Amino acid sequence: MLGNKKNGLVVANWKMELSHKGEVEAAKAIKNLSKGHNWGNTKLVVCPSYPSLMAVAQELAKVDEVEIGAQNVHSEDKGAWTGEVSINQIAPFVQWCIVGHSEQRKLTGLNDEQVAQTAVRLIQYGITPIVCLGETAEQRAQDKTIEIVTGQMKQLLAFMTRMLMAKVVVTYEPVWAISANNPMDLPDPADMAGTMLLLRKIVSAEFGNEAAERMRVLYGGSVKESNVAEYVKEPGVNGVLVGSASTQPRQLIEIVNLVDGLIE
Repeated sequence: MLGNKKNGLVVANWKMELSHKGEVEAAKAIKNLSKGHNWGNTKLVVCPSYPSLMAVAQELAKVDEVEIGAQNVHSEDKGAWTGEVSINQIAPFVQWCIVGHSEQRKLTGLNDEQVAQTAVRLIQYGITPIVCLGETAEQRAQDKTIEIVTGQMKQLLAFMTRMLMAKVVVTYEPVWAISANNPMDLPDPADMAGTMLLLRKIVSAEFGNEAAERMRVLYGGSVKESNVAEYVKEPGVNGVLVGSASTQPRQLIEIVNLVDGLIE
């Protein structure tokens, strides 16, 4: 079960790193730098902050193989949720949305059930959820990686049908490997691929081999130009979720080039 490599994906999560002006300038640079590239197997998804969604979407509207995503969203359509943003508010601007990123889980107490419910709601709006899962440093030290990611994946599947699951992207992002956590080391690529194979086996047990093979699985965690090939060349890896490196347009475009070159 190696996945469909032709569905290559690079997701740029800008987090809160850039100002509005900086995000618009980055989008303009991506538009210019992407000219002449033919990413036949790979799509780039740019996820700016909420205030810049419209401007970045407009800037990149005519760039082939580049689409817009949101970094997070609330599961409710409306309500007394001060400071939150609903799916119908982002729907005019995005085709993708990150769900369950570890930073949101830590900040808001977001749990696996809420992540799964939000993923279902996004699909109902025609938006592809990019669901993040992964273990913390403490869980890793306790040798609980398999237990944690298995539980997260099974909770997601509890809310899915075979047809819904075909519209979900899963990102394995070990919390301890995120650049903001200043990791001492990064996952061994073979170990990462083994975890991704486990995720596919869980899906296969629930919905069959075809569903498991079709599922797109990304790796996230301190991804940059110098290490992306080590991860994407492993079997079953469809692409990457990129954090801080994605705010540098030249490095981001080079990451997409490298991923596309490894996707067959």
